[in-house]
Amino acid sequence: MDKESLSLMIGRTVRINRGGPESKKGKLFSAKDDHIVVDIENEGMLYCKMDHIKSLTLDARDVSDLTEVPPTPVEEQVVLPKYIDAEDFYSVMENMKYRWVQINRGGPEKTEGVLVETTADQIRMVVGNEVVHILPFHIRNISYGLKKNDQDNNKDKQDGNKDAKDGNKDAKK
Repeated sequence: MDKESLSLMIGRTVRINRGGPESKKGKLFSAKDDHIVVDIENEGMLYCKMDHIKSLTLDARDVSDLTEVPPTPVEEQVVLPKYIDAEDFYSVMENMKYRWVQINRGGPEKTEGVLVETTADQIRMVVGNEVVHILPFHIRNISYGLKKNDQDNNKDKQDGNKDAKDGNKDAKK
């Protein structure tokens, strides 16, 4: 799809790819020559390279662009989430340097770590105690944000179970 066609879909809910681990649904925020930016609910902004998108589907029930929206008062202005508004995908990755990123969300090629270097030939990430080199052609999408620490979640669950057990001991006394 070309940039002009995609710009008509900005603000609408779209599904990228029909199914599988790379299928994502969210609101289209921006369309550039080589990538799009989609806000995925509860996950944040996703930057997708155009040459890896197999299909883009509009939700037929979304008629937000067909109905007139009453103007909002000044105090109720909508605040848009922040995103990297770069003209090309390489510049998006450059702006994510030294941040925790996730490449190719879903699927076997998913990689999470700190992006430390981007060149035209490769990107370099620190993943755990390894340095990973990835060819830019194989990057389908990228996002950035805080690291999800599963150990903290597990510890919270264990603490909750311990509290429940302690409560049962107190009840027996």
